[in-house]
Amino acid sequence: MSGLTKEYRIGQIGYRGRGRGLAKYWDGVQEAKLVAIADLVNENLEAALNDYPEITTYPNHKSMLENSDLDAIVIATAPKFRPPIVNDIAGKIAGIYMEKPISNSLSEADTMIQQCKDGGTILSIGHQSRWSNQWISVRKAVKEGAIGSPTHGWLCFPMGRIFANGTHFFDSLNFILDSKPVEVRGTVDFGRQEEKQGKDPYLLHSVMSFDPGARGFIIYENGARIAVDGQSDVIQPFTYLFCGTRGRIQISIEGDIRIDYRAREHDTRDLRELSPVTSRNLQVGSKQENDNTSGVTVSSDGEAEQNGYRELLKCIETGQETTSSGEDGRLAMEIIVAFHLSNEDGGRPVSLPLSGPELDYTLRHQG
Repeated sequence: MSGLTKEYRIGQIGYRGRGRGLAKYWDGVQEAKLVAIADLVNENLEAALNDYPEITTYPNHKSMLENSDLDAIVIATAPKFRPPIVNDIAGKIAGIYMEKPISNSLSEADTMIQQCKDGGTILSIGHQSRWSNQWISVRKAVKEGAIGSPTHGWLCFPMGRIFANGTHFFDSLNFILDSKPVEVRGTVDFGRQEEKQGKDPYLLHSVMSFDPGARGFIIYENGARIAVDGQSDVIQPFTYLFCGTRGRIQISIEGDIRIDYRAREHDTRDLRELSPVTSRNLQVGSKQENDNTSGVTVSSDGEAEQNGYRELLKCIETGQETTSSGEDGRLAMEIIVAFHLSNEDGGRPVSLPLSGPELDYTLRHQG
């Protein structure tokens, strides 16, 4: 039981798309049991009962809250449905695991975060990279000076959709650099006409009409600057490059995670420096299969999410803070809003944190 004092009873709100995966991952968590699912759509409840005959289903979250004795709840709905749900749950349930992105506006996020704080409810946002042994290892290496002082880098992701997808990528940047973004400048790309790109449904043109791709720069408090290219015509694996005064770490994700670490023996900012930057091994967490020759690491499906679930339960028992807090989820969203604001202002820089009417800027999710 990993030191926990009991088996935790889990409920979930929303059983469609991503919600089905989130429910499945509880099967690998011995410390807890999924006992209830609520959904407004009867067809989704029928699917839940077919997959989990022993659970109890409910037509809405209020009836589940009133009739089930739950310790934690997974909120797997689209962001637009979450504010009233959190309003009803905060203070009555010990922990919430909420799927990303956190909300449709920063003001909604602020309200939900405060409600959970006031009610003593742990709020954990589903940015699962924060529970991945590979990402934890890279963060630790950067923090311990593996690349020296971070100076610049690159984030590249295909398919655009900076709200639905970008929230993951921007949160990963924040996590690895362990620094707050202070400036965003860039433009957004609402996709190209279907006749120019064919009829590939993977590009989801209808979604990109309101959730665009983006290109530009993010500047961090520690001085690091990250170039971003996440547009619909990017045909390349998800790629992160972190450079510093000593070396660089590149992470490429295409099925497997490939980590390429290169560094010299010492820091330098001298452009005439001739000491070699050589390939080195970066050890990742012991739960992964690690091929030190190829730099390939493999983790099982749902492992990071299960780590997040276990952490939430531990936070409930100990009162410690989650690795992926509401504030962390909000910060990733703030970058996304800033890209939109910069685009609307001709690509001019937008300073963070945002304030005033900017907090009510509303983004639209595909759900």
